[in-house]
Amino acid sequence: MENFYKQVDAIITTHALLYDKAMKAMQFMGYNGFKRMYRCLTKEFWCYHVDLENELFNKYRQVLDTNLQDFNYKPANLKEHLTYMDTKLLQDIQELGKLNKQYMEQTGFECGLIKSVVGCMLHDYEKSGRWLKRFDESQWNRHDIAYVDDYLHAKYKAKEGG
Repeated sequence: MENFYKQVDAIITTHALLYDKAMKAMQFMGYNGFKRMYRCLTKEFWCYHVDLENELFNKYRQVLDTNLQDFNYKPANLKEHLTYMDTKLLQDIQELGKLNKQYMEQTGFECGLIKSVVGCMLHDYEKSGRWLKRFDESQWNRHDIAYVDDYLHAKYKAKEGG
């Protein structure tokens, strides 16, 4: 089972690192709402990582040997970022689905942690697709993007209790 957990963890930690880099990129571009959203997602995915470590130890008495693969991520603009995220999310949702199927074949039940992670990623995939469509239709109008960014800023500020 350790290999299964390593494969799941590779996806989770990649997204934690990606969200952290996206947070910094959005801040650099001046999108404080997107920055806050990615800050929350970074924290959420590091919590998933810890949950995965705990689950492997509690169920199988094995320590998860996490191998963080750092990478460079500096999108040139919001469109490039959202396009990348849309593709990456779909790819990793599909991979987690395959891994969950393997888990079910071995244990007889689905992995609750994968279900939670996929739920979060599906939400983000839905949003990235909607934003791409919306911003394409508005021809990447700065006022429309600012409206969405302001909405995200207020939403995640309240979520963070600030």
